[in-house]
Amino acid sequence: MKFIYPFVAPKLDKQDAILLQQQLFQENLKRCKLFAKVVILFEIMLILMNISVEATLNFYLIMYLLLTFMSIVMLLHINRLEKNTATKTAVNNPILFSLVVFFLVWGAVITLYDQFGYGHIMAFAVNFMCVSILYHADNKAILGLYVLPIVVILIGLPFFQASKEVLMGHYINLMVFLFFCWLASRMLYTSYVSNFYHERLLLKTNKENEKINQELEDANSLLFELSNVDELTKVPNRRAFWRFIENGLSIRNIPRKLSLFVLDIDEFKQYNDTLGHLEGDRVLKEVAQELHTFIKNDSPNGMIARFGGEEFILAYFDIQVDEITTAERIRKKIEDLALPHPASTVASTVTVSIGGVTCSLEQIEEVNGYLTQADEALYQAKQKGRNCVEIF
Repeated sequence: MKFIYPFVAPKLDKQDAILLQQQLFQENLKRCKLFAKVVILFEIMLILMNISVEATLNFYLIMYLLLTFMSIVMLLHINRLEKNTATKTAVNNPILFSLVVFFLVWGAVITLYDQFGYGHIMAFAVNFMCVSILYHADNKAILGLYVLPIVVILIGLPFFQASKEVLMGHYINLMVFLFFCWLASRMLYTSYVSNFYHERLLLKTNKENEKINQELEDANSLLFELSNVDELTKVPNRRAFWRFIENGLSIRNIPRKLSLFVLDIDEFKQYNDTLGHLEGDRVLKEVAQELHTFIKNDSPNGMIARFGGEEFILAYFDIQVDEITTAERIRKKIEDLALPHPASTVASTVTVSIGGVTCSLEQIEEVNGYLTQADEALYQAKQKGRNCVEIF
């Protein structure tokens, strides 16, 4: 089992098997193109040498010219295939396959004729070895290449080699040589398929990892939203508020101007008691979104957070305008929504009261104290009759 394992290619699924055949075909096109160019170069050299020795038409000259012609035909055919877009998805080409078989048969015929003179099998061996190494194909295809030239050489040798001893030596040498050529072709093919298999496996693994990473990012984003966004109003929550303060202080190592506005919907309990909690939730959403839009357009250094119930907090770092003006704009934005409030003793629509404070913040621990001051300012705004602003 250990002996045959190196020659057994990994099993591929149907899609990868087709992709492998397409890739192998493209690779064989390149190899055959290079091989044809090399053959043309060598055959031209042999033709010139033959003409210099014997200026008459002879068998070898005819065979050299024939191989040169067929090599040119192969080059032209490969160039045509490369220009054809359909070739990109092709897995084989009968004409190319036949031309490769021709090279092998040509070597067999030259070898048979050599028995009258040199008596060696070099031409067949060189062609056979080149095809076995350069042309990558599965076992069925490679054996298909081998059949005709092997039949020609094995059957033809007794008719061209008179010496039985030499003939027997050729047969023995050929069997050993053919076996090792086949072995080399299998090892190269298996190595190619194994590399392809591992590349595809790595690609699939990377895609799976990318998918998992994306899922993790989505899960983290969802987790962040769940932990930092108020479920009802979809605006930041208390946790997000503290994160905003922490990030604001980390940007600079000096005290920063912080403005806090605590906002409370006036007589919201009466609204719920009169119109129901579903309507109350709708009002909370509309107020929250209006505040979110306002602060988004007003300052890149500001944020809104729902602190609970009908209470919201707006926080600004380094506010550039008067705090009272900002708070009044916020109050007016909610008033302009004109949301009916039939149970209000303040107005016929939903209104808010705002308490604010501005401070120089050095440490996050100081925020609770300033929030307490903003709450006191809110309490005073309510004491004045609600729908108003009080800033400390």
